[in-house]
Amino acid sequence: MFTRLFPIFALALLASACAPAPAAPPYSGDTAVVAIGDSIMVAATGHLAESIDGIVIDAEEGRPFSDGEPALANEIAANEKPDVLVVALGTNAGAGASQIDELMAAADGIERVIFVNVRVPRDWESSTNQAINDAAERFDTIEVVDWYTASNDNDGLFRGDGYHPSTVGSELWANLIAVQVKNP
Repeated sequence: MFTRLFPIFALALLASACAPAPAAPPYSGDTAVVAIGDSIMVAATGHLAESIDGIVIDAEEGRPFSDGEPALANEIAANEKPDVLVVALGTNAGAGASQIDELMAAADGIERVIFVNVRVPRDWESSTNQAINDAAERFDTIEVVDWYTASNDNDGLFRGDGYHPSTVGSELWANLIAVQVKNP
């Protein structure tokens, strides 16, 4: 029985893999972009502002992922929902599926949500990055900027603690985000 169903299953799987994803609206100078982050974003604020016209940045040192949803609620109350939300949290104590789901519930109606994964030499690095990747599988609106891979084997991108970016690292981090924002 399995051998008769396998070709049908394989065809269905192939068809779903080839189906076009919903097209994200093109980036323009009118695209409203909000970024919520922790100290990694604080260090890159100037680079982000130079790279993405009109970006609203809400970044705080030491901000845990759980503070992302209230920060987004405050931004929406002040400025309405953005077209693009950039989330760069998880450096401080990591993140799990339930925290990401809460943030995504608050982000309902936002066309694109870009998560930046983490590079932090702590126990939660791998699980946080896995939770972000898993969320991208669950939500059509999530895109991932892979800071972890981009910064691999390049200690020159970091200060002495191994995770806060140097000036060069902050510029690269911001540029990766800008490219993703502008080129969905």
